[in-house]
Amino acid sequence: MKKCYLDSNLLVYLKNESSPHHVKSATIISTLVKKETSIFISPLTIDEYLHSFQREMRYYKHTNIFPTLKSTLDDILHIPLLTIINIPADYNDQLKIVELMEKFSLHSRDAYHLQIMLKNTIDFFATFDTDFKKVFAAKILRNP
Repeated sequence: MKKCYLDSNLLVYLKNESSPHHVKSATIISTLVKKETSIFISPLTIDEYLHSFQREMRYYKHTNIFPTLKSTLDDILHIPLLTIINIPADYNDQLKIVELMEKFSLHSRDAYHLQIMLKNTIDFFATFDTDFKKVFAAKILRNP
């Protein structure tokens, strides 16, 4: 079975129906589910989603921010075949983050996402983030 890790930006676009990337995000999720792909996120993904979506709602003067955050997160957590996986926590995994940052010119958070995928043998990564170009070029990960 294929495995795909979702980036927080895909989730933000999925829940923001006025985003120019909304339809593409919904299509990606729908396709993954139809193909019975195992879908993964981490607490780091959820943290980034909540931070970004809250910031976006405040920018547009949205009211009822916290009920909306709770509702949209609940929707995300009910995506079929979705599993929440944890960040690798041992000593060597933490040192590996710096190596990944250097090798692929990643920010620390992105290196953590990559390490999560590597430790869980996840080959596919659904993202709109261009910071992973070197990772995709090295064929370590693929877009779904």
